[in-house]
Amino acid sequence: MPAASAQENATKKDLSFGPETLDELKKDTNFIAAYGSIPAFETSEERQQWLDKLNKTYTKANKNYDKEISKHFYPNGSVIGYGYTIDGALKVVIEKGQELDKTKENEIYNLFSKYGQEIGVKNIPLVISYGDFPVPTSRTSSWVSYGLIGGIKIVSDGNGYSATSTLGFAARTDSGTKGFVIAEHAAPFIGSSVYQPTASSANLVGRVAKYSNTRADASWVPCSNVKPVIYDYDTDHTRNVVSYGDPEVGNMVFKSGITTGKTNGYVTEIGTYRYDSGVGRTLYNQCIAAYRCDGGDSGSPVYILSGPTGAKIVGIHWGGVGTRSSNGYSTSIFSPVSGIHNDLGVYPLKT
Repeated sequence: MPAASAQENATKKDLSFGPETLDELKKDTNFIAAYGSIPAFETSEERQQWLDKLNKTYTKANKNYDKEISKHFYPNGSVIGYGYTIDGALKVVIEKGQELDKTKENEIYNLFSKYGQEIGVKNIPLVISYGDFPVPTSRTSSWVSYGLIGGIKIVSDGNGYSATSTLGFAARTDSGTKGFVIAEHAAPFIGSSVYQPTASSANLVGRVAKYSNTRADASWVPCSNVKPVIYDYDTDHTRNVVSYGDPEVGNMVFKSGITTGKTNGYVTEIGTYRYDSGVGRTLYNQCIAAYRCDGGDSGSPVYILSGPTGAKIVGIHWGGVGTRSSNGYSTSIFSPVSGIHNDLGVYPLKT
């Protein structure tokens, strides 16, 4: 049996930061600014005690988040993260592509400096750098910090109880208002609340502003925090929405929902009229395809693959056809893009 490496046997990385560490951090390509200084230490124990002080400073920042930090934090400002690191300094992360002037930099540092002084730490070190939003780890995670996309879990309360379904796709009106489309039968009333990923006041992402008529089972939720992306399959494989349009008979289409995941099948019917018991009326010009679905998949984006990373949105899934088995329904029905536009006046958002 080969001997285990030192890295494999290690349970904790040795702390090695000191006064020179800030100069090293300044070499990072995402570096923006550095404040304060890191003291000199003799032992790992002293360095751990220093991290404990940074943790206390970080905790004070959390306690003052609503009062002092939130105005700088996304979506009110360009800060998308803060904390302290193994490098012995506080860290503030700015969204890539955003500008941060010196006045704002100083305001942010002065806040953390004040928290440090309250526990006896002067000239506390802080590094400001660019970074990306973290990408959630599944379609049922919170996607609010990243931006809402198609194929993720949502919860709505329009039926008098919490209904779990799938977000369809990001969209826009002719005037440019952004939002997203979901299944109407999951949120059938004006003002129905929509949450992501679970129902709580902190997770409210929008309210239904319009629901469909005779061409779609769909509701419109205005929301600026959306992206023209769909969750393709687990884990964290996504596709950019590059186009949209109605399907043709024989097209291979894909559905991405929270219950059965990514399934696919050929379009077998277009222009069919079907009664939708979820909304209590007959819908015109609907599409039927041989992809698998089940409860909770309602609202899923239906799309055609476009190259290795793109997708063409063709509609929104709303039901199963035929008899349900232990694996769900083998045939499904969806409202085409043209019907959604006809009823809601919105188009899928594209990259």
